[in-house]
Amino acid sequence: MMECTQTTWRNDKEHLQRFGRKVAQLRIPLSGSFELTHRCNLRCVHCYLGPQEVQHKMRNREMTTDQVRSIFDEITEAGCLYLLITGGEPLLRRDFSEIYRHAKENGLLVTVFSNGTLITDRILDLFDDLPPQKVEISLYGATAETYEKITNVNGSYERCLGGIQRLLDRQINVGLKTILMTHNRHEFFAMENLAEELGVRFRFDPIISPRFDGDQTPSWLRVPPEEAIEKEFSNQDRRQEWLDFFERFRDLPESDLLYQCGAGQTYFHVDPYGNLQPCLMARRYQYNLLDNKFRELWYEIMPSFREKKIDSGHLCRQCKKRAICGYCPAFFQLENGAEEIYSEYICILGHLRYQMLVNED
Repeated sequence: MMECTQTTWRNDKEHLQRFGRKVAQLRIPLSGSFELTHRCNLRCVHCYLGPQEVQHKMRNREMTTDQVRSIFDEITEAGCLYLLITGGEPLLRRDFSEIYRHAKENGLLVTVFSNGTLITDRILDLFDDLPPQKVEISLYGATAETYEKITNVNGSYERCLGGIQRLLDRQINVGLKTILMTHNRHEFFAMENLAEELGVRFRFDPIISPRFDGDQTPSWLRVPPEEAIEKEFSNQDRRQEWLDFFERFRDLPESDLLYQCGAGQTYFHVDPYGNLQPCLMARRYQYNLLDNKFRELWYEIMPSFREKKIDSGHLCRQCKKRAICGYCPAFFQLENGAEEIYSEYICILGHLRYQMLVNED
């Protein structure tokens, strides 16, 4: 008799794509992100949340343990499978273990974003008992000088590296990521090499967001688009990932939808105060989960967000590069004060990336 493993999906990609289309059609909230807190023990220069003094004053407004667990129950019942737990620094929550355990016991596949400086034996034991899909650690430099120029906290570099190593010693799945900026551009390849030496995946993002309070200061830290793309394509694996993505979406049809991602369709975000949003960036659309049920908001209120249209003459509407540029109306709102005024930085990234991919193809 043929083994069962040989009779399952013969073409995983085809079935996954079909599954994805069905999920979108039914508007199942398959994945979501959850900010447990906006508080952090670091003070990063590029942080979109703004001054930590303000965030710490908001602590008493954060949801209680029971409120978070209740929302986890609701999103699980609605069909959520993948959950990102993030912050701020989520490990600052004294009830992190209780919250994380409840998510895992609900059957959610959990990824945790952390700065890695607060990895204790208690957290390691928790992850041993209930392994996360991944713990992604933000690494902002390959030396203490560079890292701490960004985090503004002495000793944070060694604590970060120590946290990474302790996770790896317990065989926890770890990934490293960075924000490419003027402060750490000179150590980009050193960070990449460090990840390779540790045997973990490394990714980076050159797109630095303005702060949610409208302060544009963080965007001044962006490196030139040409440099960002050069670094993107300097790695064979990243280059191949972009080629595969490009092959799938190069013939993207014109769309009149303003939001063309999964936000509010298959993806959601919840902030520390119980507000449901289409995604982390789209903060202007907030619906309170402490006074309303998730399912009601998702199926009765969120569709109006998805129905927003883009003007027929808008340049992005017909652009074949919008699948690879980072097109995001919520980001445009932060940068330019309007969802329909595209980001010049993102547009240049898209054009340069397109040229590289066409030449590689």
